[in-house]
Amino acid sequence: MKKALIIVIIVTLTILAAELLAAATHDSRTPGSFINLYKSDGNIAAGLKHQVFRNIYASGNVQYFNSASDLEFQAGAVYMLPHKVLFFRLYGGTGLQISRNEGFQYPYVVLGTDFLFFFSEAVYPLKSELGPKFRGGFSFHF
Repeated sequence: MKKALIIVIIVTLTILAAELLAAATHDSRTPGSFINLYKSDGNIAAGLKHQVFRNIYASGNVQYFNSASDLEFQAGAVYMLPHKVLFFRLYGGTGLQISRNEGFQYPYVVLGTDFLFFFSEAVYPLKSELGPKFRGGFSFHF
């Protein structure tokens, strides 16, 4: 119950902040899709964010672990704030992590930023024994 309340509060604050920024300034154009390439735990991984609605993106990340012969997949949705702060575009969202060997692992909350042709994200698993994961790399817009 406590985790669900935290997720609701984060999503509500993100949407409220976006609406306040939209009311204060004019709306800027957001890209239709992003491809993210990064290295995590010594393995190359890839992610895709594709615009579904205005400022709402479907998100997916794939990472293969050669040592464990396992494939991890993260699927979710992110809300991108409609305005840039300096040259940073901020976003937040939530999703689920699934493993080929273990099946469903946990839900997560993601906070990130996209700037120039780089990105940075913090993934907070909603499972008590796991800490946050950080990832960053190249981001290509199209």
